[in-house]
Amino acid sequence: MPRFQSVVFTAVCSFLLAACQEESEAPRPEAPIAVTADTIIATFPVPTLDTSEINAFFETHATLLPFAGAVADYYAAGDGKYVWFNTTGVKEQAGFFLNLLRNLSTEGIDDTLAYSRRSDSLLQIIAGAGYSYSGGDAQTAELELLLTSQFFAYSDRVYSGLNENTSRSLAWYIRRKHLTLSELLDTLLEQGPEAFVSVLPLHPQYHLLKEASSQLLRIQDAEWPVLSLPEDVRYLQAGDSSELVAAVQYRLHLLGDQDSIVQLGVFDTVTALAVRHFQQRHGLSVDGHAGPFLFRELNISPATRLQQLYANMERYRWLGNSMQGSYLLANIPEFKLYVIEEDTLAWDMNIIVGKASTGTIIFNDELEQVVFSPYWIVPSSIIRNEIIPAMIKDKSYLQRNNMEVYHLQNRQTIAHAGWDWSQWAKSGFPYGIRQRPGAGNALGRVKFLFPNQYYIYFHDTPTRDLFSRTQRTFSHGCIRLSEPARLAKYLLRNDSTWNRAAIDSAMYLQQSTYVQLSTPVP
Repeated sequence: MPRFQSVVFTAVCSFLLAACQEESEAPRPEAPIAVTADTIIATFPVPTLDTSEINAFFETHATLLPFAGAVADYYAAGDGKYVWFNTTGVKEQAGFFLNLLRNLSTEGIDDTLAYSRRSDSLLQIIAGAGYSYSGGDAQTAELELLLTSQFFAYSDRVYSGLNENTSRSLAWYIRRKHLTLSELLDTLLEQGPEAFVSVLPLHPQYHLLKEASSQLLRIQDAEWPVLSLPEDVRYLQAGDSSELVAAVQYRLHLLGDQDSIVQLGVFDTVTALAVRHFQQRHGLSVDGHAGPFLFRELNISPATRLQQLYANMERYRWLGNSMQGSYLLANIPEFKLYVIEEDTLAWDMNIIVGKASTGTIIFNDELEQVVFSPYWIVPSSIIRNEIIPAMIKDKSYLQRNNMEVYHLQNRQTIAHAGWDWSQWAKSGFPYGIRQRPGAGNALGRVKFLFPNQYYIYFHDTPTRDLFSRTQRTFSHGCIRLSEPARLAKYLLRNDSTWNRAAIDSAMYLQQSTYVQLSTPVP
């Protein structure tokens, strides 16, 4: 599968889960725990827990108290029966789950889970050859409740993430997967031990982020002094030689962009290729020159980059495995739209996204409709901040831009000749403004709708030259496509009514044509 460029969001999320380790706990084993079953001579009924045992457990394991209610409800629903043990002893799933917890740091999650060493120690004892299982006892009860409580704590860490208010402050509105944790635990225990291996997201982007984080982990404590160009130098280029070139080479080597330094301090062909690789990875103009933008990115420390990657890994965990099959993915920081077919990249195109003041909101939905020769319904903010001031200065502005005023109630066009537009300079404009279909329409020849409360959609644009820019943040929030006709033909490829000629014709009409997709596309 073609590799995606790793997404780096500017938001950095912090994660915290209380950890309480007792000094008396045994050292945590370095190797993964394996639960092996010896020949079983006797079997015993699956043990059960009563309310007093559960209450007593949380009195002595206070750090897990936030999950006491969920744990008590879980066992009440199952008549108190153990879930991590069967008639012959502890299940293999226990070992797989604890191994998962021991490797949380590789997923960008703080691995200081409460009482995890105690769980490891108990499992080693109970699964060991010297332990004679005879059903429920104090040790099995403690391990049973530890595992279940830790599962709820783990799930809270992995799947809950940021609270709703924080998510909104980051303009992150992707619907999270809705999980009933008790049902998830039952499912994982029923599926067998391997289920705990695949509980984290399978999306390839998640694993690319994880791969990138492992590289940064190795150098997160490296010294990272600020590098800067001399005031009289625009950029470093092939043929240059200096101590600064050597510092750039070393940093590119640490980051994995330059495998080897052939000529230390000399900007040779190997270094130029490494610079181009770094520029491509970070969405910079790929010219092989080490200029101000490259130095800006080089000066971001591995620790900061690592937190950015971890923030995005968390966001993928919120989505779980929902991003599978066929879908469209707009990678906002990379300015790319990816068309995915059965988890494989089919093709991609450049896009333009929202500028800093009107950034594109991050959310997910389903594309339902294609509109050829669309009207552009001008947002009220643009009417207030741009059109009214323009009309005060020049009464021909609307006519020159092929725009019209209309009633908000019946959508009928209103003649506006002779209006004093200054009356709305500080008060609300009581009508709507729209731009007719045509060559200068802000939406171009086609738009793609996925109904949402943020009024964001894909569309064409008459301003084609902006797609050649490296940083493509020019829109009011919607996403402009470099190949809109190609996307229209792709979405309607199974509809014989909409062949290439019909699509090309519909894009150049004076009235809009709405086409409902037979199957919405995520």
